[in-house]
Amino acid sequence: RPLQAGGDHWPIDHAHSRITFSVTKWGFAEVEGRFRDFSGAIAYNPVRPEFSHVDWTVRVASVDTGEAKRDQSLLASDYFDATRYPEIRFTSESVRKAGASLLDVDGRLTMRGVTRPLTIRVAYAGRTTVPQEGTFDRFTTTFTVNRYDFGIRGGSLLGPAISPDVKIT
Repeated sequence: RPLQAGGDHWPIDHAHSRITFSVTKWGFAEVEGRFRDFSGAIAYNPVRPEFSHVDWTVRVASVDTGEAKRDQSLLASDYFDATRYPEIRFTSESVRKAGASLLDVDGRLTMRGVTRPLTIRVAYAGRTTVPQEGTFDRFTTTFTVNRYDFGIRGGSLLGPAISPDVKIT
C-alpha cells in the first residue's frame, strides 16, 4: 500500500523489539516464551492513520521458552508443525484511530497454515531521536488469540492441560 501525506516507513528494529507470549498450564502456572527471529515493517502516518500499514513475520523455529525439551515439542506437528509451517505472519488491512495515542489495526494472522481476521489495539508510545542512531517510532500491543482457532491443539489430549488462550505482546 502506498504511503501518503507525511508518513514514514520503517523496518521493525529487531535489536529493540520483542515478541513474547504466555499461556496458562494446569490452570495456574504461567508459561512464558518468546520468538527470537522476526522481521517486518511499519508504515505509520500520524496525520492519516488510514494510510498506515504493518507487516511482520516470525520464524517458528526461533521459539524460546527457556526449556529446550518444551521448545522442541512446540515445533512438532501437534503444536506449530514448524516443518510444514515455518512462519507466523500478520498483515494489516486497515488502521484507524481509536483514541489519543491508540490505533486499531485490522488484519490477517496466519499460523500453521490457517488465516484468521484479527483486530489489534496498538498504543503509539511516541517518537524518539537518538543522536547518531536515528529516529524511532515506538508502538506496543498486547492481544489474545485462541490457539485452537489455528489448529494448535497440543497439550489437550488429557483435558485442558494448557489453556487455548495465548497472550501475545
